[in-house]
Amino acid sequence: MFSSRILRGLALTLAALTGISCGDYSRSTSPVSYNPKLLPPTLTVRAAYSTLSSGTKARAVRWGLEHSGLEQSVSAVIGPDGGTLSLPGSDFTMIIPSGALDSDMTITVVAESGAYVSYQMLPHGLKFIKPVTLVQDLRNTATYGTEEGNAIRTAYLPEGSDTIDADDSASPSELQAATTYFYGAKPIAETQVVSIRHFSRYILISGVWVCVSDCGR
Repeated sequence: MFSSRILRGLALTLAALTGISCGDYSRSTSPVSYNPKLLPPTLTVRAAYSTLSSGTKARAVRWGLEHSGLEQSVSAVIGPDGGTLSLPGSDFTMIIPSGALDSDMTITVVAESGAYVSYQMLPHGLKFIKPVTLVQDLRNTATYGTEEGNAIRTAYLPEGSDTIDADDSASPSELQAATTYFYGAKPIAETQVVSIRHFSRYILISGVWVCVSDCGR
């Protein structure tokens, strides 16, 4: 049996490999690999990429009480050799592999302020030659340990439909390919590893439905 200390150990290892880029929350470094074999799960669930039809709504996931709710950001110049950007304050890491970019570019990740697990990734509209990996620890989300938390997905909010309403509903256009790692005798989703091919705004969601009317708009 393993413990959640293993996950914390990975976070500390990643932190030790990085140098501070923009204050206490933000770190970037040269390429590293995320190896889930270091963290043997009791359950692994894979989900494929899919597009969503117009009118699809989803429930945005909120941060837990221990999250600061403050905006956090990190920027780094990443080139063809790849690189890593990390936001420890939001339990988030982005791994850009070698060959994903064909020239040097300033990459910025912003964990948005407020209640929701949402990120802006810049420059807007950037497309990668190879998939980029996002690693999100789920233990500091409000749904952690619940049925909703075990069904979390990462969704893309397109420009023009990127607001989150007061009832937590959002209008994503894509669900990203992801692998979710569950731990414990009664498996609980603790880490999600996501594959993306383009920027800009991504959120965590739990629950998807299709409106048959104006859904209150």
